[in-house]
Amino acid sequence: MPDFPQPITLSSFGEEPDYFEPLSSRFLVRNTTGRWLPLLESGYKRELRSRGLKSKPDEGDTLSDIDAAILDVQHHRDISHYGPICGKNAGLLEANGQRILVTEDPRLPEPAPGAWANLRAVLEGLLQKGEDEAIGRRQVATFHGWIKSSVEALRAGELQQQQALALCGPPRCGKSFLQGIITHMLGGRGAKAERYFSGKTPFNADLYAAEHLMLEDEHCSTRIENRLKLGSSIKQHTVSTYLGSLHAKGRNAVNLPGWWRVSITLNDDPEAMMVLPPLDQHIADKIIILRASVFQWPMPMVTTADRTGFHARVVSEIPAYLHWLLHEWQVPHEVIDPHRYNVATFHHPELAEALHCFSPEAELHELLQLTYADAVLHRVPVEATAAEIEAAVRYRDPARADRLFSFRNACSTYLGRLAKKYPQQLEAMRDKTRRWWVIDHGLLSSQPPVTR
Repeated sequence: MPDFPQPITLSSFGEEPDYFEPLSSRFLVRNTTGRWLPLLESGYKRELRSRGLKSKPDEGDTLSDIDAAILDVQHHRDISHYGPICGKNAGLLEANGQRILVTEDPRLPEPAPGAWANLRAVLEGLLQKGEDEAIGRRQVATFHGWIKSSVEALRAGELQQQQALALCGPPRCGKSFLQGIITHMLGGRGAKAERYFSGKTPFNADLYAAEHLMLEDEHCSTRIENRLKLGSSIKQHTVSTYLGSLHAKGRNAVNLPGWWRVSITLNDDPEAMMVLPPLDQHIADKIIILRASVFQWPMPMVTTADRTGFHARVVSEIPAYLHWLLHEWQVPHEVIDPHRYNVATFHHPELAEALHCFSPEAELHELLQLTYADAVLHRVPVEATAAEIEAAVRYRDPARADRLFSFRNACSTYLGRLAKKYPQQLEAMRDKTRRWWVIDHGLLSSQPPVTR
């Protein structure tokens, strides 16, 4: 797997080198707590005076010590961007021809032998005990494998591709609690990603400052165009991470790879699940979908103090869990993906079926049933072009058609997906002058309409 750019060493002025970002005219100075302070020139001069440099030139000199130091930093230690960078420790990076000052470290838990009974109870209660035995075991193993692959890559500084993780379950079952624990396992830095993923803002510096990107169903849209946009963003932040664009407000964009893991928590009712992108061939393998269940917590979770105390106890068990995961547990053969993700994509079968029922192609299937009811009655196939089918559907239900056919060639796209699912009942035909579709009457009566 490709590695992140490695730190480079520049000649330093004093014990710790200072840097300069021309766009903001900020000098970067590391203080006694280890944090980097962005200082304007006036503040930087005070810093230099505190180091014993003189503000007035000696007789015969053109520049003072402070002026010479400022010019030295501007000429030799200029940077294109400064700030925290996901997956990287503090230090200077050279990436894509640019120098970037990483200002913070992720806080990676150090694996250590020990007990993790409470964390085990959460994982097994949430993902296993409410399921059939085989599915429950598969869900827990998939989660273990997803975390193991992620932690190994993060600790090694590797850009390992990894699926997004969706946790679907009833309200207050603990899925958001687990999402917070994932943040601790991945360096302690999380970011709400909905605004950037949905296109509400072009600025994503907050995402580059966190390894764990989180989404929740109440902040996402169920409109098909927004679901498709979400799918594109998930793809960008799971498998297309080798070069991204970091854009902070008021600063130039910087091309830099990002290290991210994406998790999504949503209720398991159909309306909430409809925020997920349609599981077509472009996105299906890039999302793991697990069902979460209500379970008996191993400690009381009634008061705020109860919840705070239990959270602290589970966080304290993370080093033991990671030690077991990295040094004792092996990914089961049936869960291994040796080619891309290390752990195979898994969709809980009932949730996957529910998502299909609310996919655009499923809605088109229903509209075809309503539009061509006479073909079912007379048991004859329908032969029409995609444009003719779209026109017929629009005539039958213009409001739903407007929502469904939200982009050029949408009807043809969804017919193609239906053809893959029902190859014996829907077929594309072509001659020298045109392309049309043959819809068997059996497809028009093969499923009851989608319940809405």
